[in-house]
Amino acid sequence: MSTNQISKTTLAKLLATENINVEYRGTHTAAFNVESRTLVLPIWNDMTPEMHDLLIGHEVGHALDTPTEYGNKELQNYGKGFKTFLNVVEDARVERRIKNRYPGLKRQFSKGYQEFFNRDFFKIKGKNLAKMLLIDRINLHYKIGPFLSINFNEVETQFIRKIDEVENFDDVIAICKELYDYCKQELEENRKEQIEDFKQKLAEEEDFGDDEDHDEDDDYGDDDYGDDFEDLDGASGESHHENEENETDADENDDENGNGHSHGTSRFESDYSDSRQLKDYDEPKSITDENLEKSLRQMTEQKEILIGNAPNTSDWDYDSLIVNYKDLLGEVFDPCFREIDKNALTNFETRTKNAILYLVKEFELRKKAAEARRVVVSDTGVLDTNKLHTYKFNDDIFRKVGTVTAGKNHGIVIFVDWSGSMSDNLLGTIEQLITLTTFCRKVNVPYDVYAFTDQYCKSVRLDSVRNLTIKEKTLDIDDKFTLMNFLSSKMRNQEYRRMANDLLNYAKYMKNYYIWDYIMPNMRLGGTPLNATILASSGIVNRFRKAYRAEIVDVVFLTDGNDSSTLYTKSENYYDVVRIGPSNSREVSYIEDKENNKRYRVESHGVTPVLLQMLKDRTGCNLIGFFITLKGSRAFESIFQRMEISGINWAESYAKFKKEKHFTITNYGYDRYFLIPGGSELSVDDDDLDDLLGKNTKEVSTRRLKGAFVKMNQNRLTNRILLTKIIEGLA
Repeated sequence: MSTNQISKTTLAKLLATENINVEYRGTHTAAFNVESRTLVLPIWNDMTPEMHDLLIGHEVGHALDTPTEYGNKELQNYGKGFKTFLNVVEDARVERRIKNRYPGLKRQFSKGYQEFFNRDFFKIKGKNLAKMLLIDRINLHYKIGPFLSINFNEVETQFIRKIDEVENFDDVIAICKELYDYCKQELEENRKEQIEDFKQKLAEEEDFGDDEDHDEDDDYGDDDYGDDFEDLDGASGESHHENEENETDADENDDENGNGHSHGTSRFESDYSDSRQLKDYDEPKSITDENLEKSLRQMTEQKEILIGNAPNTSDWDYDSLIVNYKDLLGEVFDPCFREIDKNALTNFETRTKNAILYLVKEFELRKKAAEARRVVVSDTGVLDTNKLHTYKFNDDIFRKVGTVTAGKNHGIVIFVDWSGSMSDNLLGTIEQLITLTTFCRKVNVPYDVYAFTDQYCKSVRLDSVRNLTIKEKTLDIDDKFTLMNFLSSKMRNQEYRRMANDLLNYAKYMKNYYIWDYIMPNMRLGGTPLNATILASSGIVNRFRKAYRAEIVDVVFLTDGNDSSTLYTKSENYYDVVRIGPSNSREVSYIEDKENNKRYRVESHGVTPVLLQMLKDRTGCNLIGFFITLKGSRAFESIFQRMEISGINWAESYAKFKKEKHFTITNYGYDRYFLIPGGSELSVDDDDLDDLLGKNTKEVSTRRLKGAFVKMNQNRLTNRILLTKIIEGLA
């Protein structure tokens, strides 16, 4: 028995408050034999400590509270699906009781179920939760409810209250019987609704076939739809219940092969994937309970574990990696170039002055509101003579004192993509950055702006210069990249204005092929070393925090593309190189951070979200991401497909995106992640009042004038999305 197994065995015995038997076997799932008092644990292959503790706590909860006869009589009177009802309700009861006994388990349960949710153990990714049976929504509510938005009607809420208060197993059975009857009726209603939808779709397809004169209409209707329709309208269900074990094996094989139900229903299920209950439509059961059990079974399969070590902060040579702003002053254009607009910054400030002042004022209002929320009022113990006459009917006759808790110092570190694909977005990006830094200078918030690129190394640095010491089995990061510190709060006013003016000229002229030759080679656009920048940024953020004594640091990444989802480890022997990428059924990848003594699992999104989480753990920063999209709804949709984000109503989401000029994405490593439009949509120019009122401004109603003012102020916010979203965190 390994050291970890010994420690978990001791944990289980301590939780159970008795000397129970703990056995590790080659089984598929954890279980507790209430008669022999034996806890059986599988030999899991890919399990985090929190998941392990969750399952041990869960089974010990059954050991303490679940009776020997686990609803055997009820299982004989009801169908096999009734067992899933017992599982869901009894799980909710025993988990509540074990967490009340041992409050320290609450964190382990939360972390464990969050991991279950991230790995989609319940198989709900892309599913419409509102169409699930109540028993499934209850199961999700009690296990991963904090990570989902699950709604219940008034009748369903009564079931939730009963489960919250249930104390003994007899009451669990009573609740399950009520739930079973309710879900049976619910399933029947869903079945009728699906049949009507199915009939309508079949009629539409037949009409389409008649219009197009398809010769294969008869075969199309009889073979693909006829059997399904007969099954749905009048099935006896006998074929579904001949042998539970055979059906389970068949289901698992179907899931592995991606075929769904094998005979005559694959097309139907693909059309109605949100209603998996139709597979066993004659009897309700908890699909999510079965999915969780199948997922845990797969955890016992032997997978190859691949591990790559993240470089430590001390491995980076930051003096080589970072190009100081003093080295960049006057190095944007060739000295021979005479067409630089020396008033570019002045003209830009004139155009945006009112908008920035408006945003500063809004920031101050938010800041005052935050201060008001931090005021703590308490009694002084000294009588208030103005209230003394009310002593007969008022106990509050003492003077009050208000104490304002000091706010926390903020700082901002921004990393900007300096790749070739940013050429169409560069003018708007530079304008947004200068607007943000101007705001920071006015409200005294420290900041640093870096552009990450691999072009500076190619044009200036020698190949012998290394930014990172790569050790054996460490992630083999291509360190031939540079962080150019364009703007900083350390700059003197003259330095800031010169660099900002050069950047505005750069963005303006970069598409002019005649002037392109006058741009210094080190300033030209290159690749997107995003993953390397994230890994290197932890040291930069910690140095920034220390230099400015910033208690809260907002770290911003602005890019229009993704880096590779896969990395490889360093090894002298080619055959020892390990691929670290999205985990699959054969292998699981981890990134180890020895600096924080943590291990991170690489999920389907790839390594970038893992590196972002590592950055947060190393620095304690707030991570904000901005992803610049191409124009059009197809480009908008393709981003979600690449990120493997489903369950999105594209039409509604895209309409909201166009109106608000941003769309929020969750669960991608950032605390806040925004899609923003690119090109001319990034411009900070606002419509003035005359443009909003139109040509005929002589006869303008008060209502129209008010609406124009409101829209003008709203545009000041939406057109400066970078600053607006950061202000929300600063205040």
